[in-house]
Amino acid sequence: MESCKKIYNLSWVAYFRPVLTTMLAVVISFYIAEMIERQWLVGVIVVIAFICLAYQVLYIRSVELYIDDEGVWLYQGVLPWQKGFYGVKWRDIDGALYNKGLISWACRSYAIHVVHRYTKNSEIYLRHVLHGNLFVETVNDELNKRYSETPTQRKSENENIVID
Repeated sequence: MESCKKIYNLSWVAYFRPVLTTMLAVVISFYIAEMIERQWLVGVIVVIAFICLAYQVLYIRSVELYIDDEGVWLYQGVLPWQKGFYGVKWRDIDGALYNKGLISWACRSYAIHVVHRYTKNSEIYLRHVLHGNLFVETVNDELNKRYSETPTQRKSENENIVID
């Protein structure tokens, strides 16, 4: 993507759930180990919880939204067989939306939705995008630039062409 205009990443809010889940798993493992009197179980659960946390952090860091001359693209993946991108070309985008709310506004972290004109299978929906409101404005502005031309404007341009 040599002609990439803008890259958007996920906000710090995306890390909140994995960290909270890991902390909860560690606390619960202490209670379970006390109840069944197996102290080694705490170590196993803690190691598994931190491995899962490390994977989730790497995954969140790998997510990137691209806007380029061809369209809007989402790149994600940690492991080699997961890495890849998909997206929507400009000609197929119907519009972009973001969810508004107090928490989103305060954290500058928005859920974005790039709507495909013809099918729901190729749409992009992503939560916790840092400055997702600006992403949506950029996508919709680009759509307006590309398709704001009315049929009468195109007709008047074609009338000025002289063919011998």
